[in-house]
Amino acid sequence: MKPGKLSRIISQNLRRNRKNLIFSSVGIVVGISSFFFFIALGNGIKHTVAKEIFPVDANRIQVVPRTAQFDALAGGRIIDDEALRQFEETSGVKAVYPRMQLACLASSRMDGRLIPAAALSMIAKIPGINPRMLGAVKDVRMWLEIMGNGIDPRLVQDDVVAGRFADPGPGQPIPVMLSRRMIEIYNTSFAQARNLPKINEMLLPFIPPLPLTLNHSFISHHVKGQALQTRMRVVGLSHHAIMGGISIPLETVKKYNRMFAGKRAAREYDAAILEVESSDWLGPVQESIGKLGFDIDLSERRMAESVGLIVTLVTLGFSLISLIIVGIAAVNIAHTFFMIIYERKREIGLMRALGASRTDIRAIILGEATFVGVVGGTLGMGLGVAACLLLDLFVVKVLPDFPFKPDSFFAYPAWLFYGSVLFAVAFCILGAFFPARRAAAMDPSAALTGR
Repeated sequence: MKPGKLSRIISQNLRRNRKNLIFSSVGIVVGISSFFFFIALGNGIKHTVAKEIFPVDANRIQVVPRTAQFDALAGGRIIDDEALRQFEETSGVKAVYPRMQLACLASSRMDGRLIPAAALSMIAKIPGINPRMLGAVKDVRMWLEIMGNGIDPRLVQDDVVAGRFADPGPGQPIPVMLSRRMIEIYNTSFAQARNLPKINEMLLPFIPPLPLTLNHSFISHHVKGQALQTRMRVVGLSHHAIMGGISIPLETVKKYNRMFAGKRAAREYDAAILEVESSDWLGPVQESIGKLGFDIDLSERRMAESVGLIVTLVTLGFSLISLIIVGIAAVNIAHTFFMIIYERKREIGLMRALGASRTDIRAIILGEATFVGVVGGTLGMGLGVAACLLLDLFVVKVLPDFPFKPDSFFAYPAWLFYGSVLFAVAFCILGAFFPARRAAAMDPSAALTGR
């Protein structure tokens, strides 16, 4: 049978049986829409975890000194300049970014009354800053214990938005980087509760230098030596910055460690980030680092993978429920087509008698099922998209801000759009397969005589 004639017959049959086919395809629409919704939701949550909460660079690993194990009396080597040189010479290593803890205590006292009028005037001009926020800034009174570390400026050069991240000259404020995760928590809890301005890259150039006192603590009274009064300026936000503290240029940390804790503190690093040439080198580089006497810190990577695995399992569970709904709909479609074939028994017998082959009969039934699958899958996909958009709108307008609240809870991989329709078509064809085979196997004479 020619394709044109086949399509006309399919179209006529669909119009004749549209009510039955519409009712039988409701399950397809519901199942595909829920499948689309849960897959998009799972992908959106995993994207937020991977990019915002636990960002992991695919081609970077963090090396730390080996800790003592039960079968060893002591840990491994310390990370010093010799170790950094060996890291750089390791096959597959593209770059090495050392990190050093600030060995002295530090503190900061922030008093809004001491902010210069010119700085307040600049802050007042920032979009979104209202008089209440400006008043809250003036009323700030905070005494902070500061933790800090030094990081290689090359590691965060793309995150610097206000000035330079390098060892400052004499009398100049120390440039510092803040953790994006810490700022996210501040913005959605501390700032919101106290009506303070939220911190973002646009605001950073307007923040005046803040006081910083090195070798000083409000809590501990055992600090030896004289304190150093200086200032710090926030120049950027980075996922590489220390959580709950400040990250400053590595050379600056070395200088202050040498000043307050001795030469040894200025030569020992607490970690080094190794960038490999490609992901294929991750295994060989980790093996080489282990032979040198160091460990690989995989804590954040494992945490991200654990959260991702939980999200994946939950998503798969709901997706399985959606596919079960579609499967039940396929059974309903099979029942519908069995009923339609029974009603068309004489018509099918006449077509066979006039020369239609068994393949033609199967093609007509499966063609009708394919059309139902395409329409049902498209409607289900559209319903799923609408549900995603409505939930995003609800979250934005109704729910208050919370840490790591994304702009959208959903991510739509390209395969999900055509995959939803293909799933619907596949289940519809599966449901119509046995009815189509029975229709093709009918004896023309028996069908025409009603036997």
